[in-house]
Amino acid sequence: MIRGFYASKLGMIAQQNNLNTIANNVANINTVGFKPQNTAFSALLYENIDGGGGVEISTGHGVKVQKIGIDFTQGFLKPTGRTLDCAIEGPGFFAIQNRETNTTTYTRDGVFHISVEGEQSFLVDARGNYVLGQDGNTINITDGFEATTLGVFAFDNPYGLTLLGNNQFAVSDLSGQPEADAQSTIRTGYLESSATDSATEMVKMLESNRAFSFNSRIVQSTDEMEKTVNQLR
Repeated sequence: MIRGFYASKLGMIAQQNNLNTIANNVANINTVGFKPQNTAFSALLYENIDGGGGVEISTGHGVKVQKIGIDFTQGFLKPTGRTLDCAIEGPGFFAIQNRETNTTTYTRDGVFHISVEGEQSFLVDARGNYVLGQDGNTINITDGFEATTLGVFAFDNPYGLTLLGNNQFAVSDLSGQPEADAQSTIRTGYLESSATDSATEMVKMLESNRAFSFNSRIVQSTDEMEKTVNQLR
């Protein structure tokens, strides 16, 4: 009974993490360039126990969240008519340089603005960080903005990128180093909608909620059986 109690407890924890991931996807259904996350589960170790009569029974120890992956499905391109709005049609990413840390991150969010610094103007993102060109330098738009100056980068394994939050990704050993992306196309006057599908997320939420409730009932039943056994002693 104790084994069943803890296995169900781990199942509840795993499903709670899954519900949190789904809730985050739904909350970002209107976020530009957002890529939804998916929860992957894995079973814990199994062991053989004596079932009596020389029969061994294989029993598990529950489940855990193995990984929270990212779905890089292309979002719908929505026209805005604004020159500084840019969308990537393809697998590429824009490169952003953080003003405070001077580190480079990557995003699909193409909502750009102008930062006037003295007599010069630079292209920045919604948070005021510099947008980088193909040469890795900031983009000076004092004389006007041309989409061809934007850097678009691709990775051998984009699923290996580290999610930092705020629609930003960082390079990791698994992703490989960024390279200039010749496959993608920049569409000015467009923004990429969130790739979250509301119907899919609602179905996943119902499934996860039912699994959570099922494990909760097992915990309750196991506790009641344990209580009954203790009262018989």
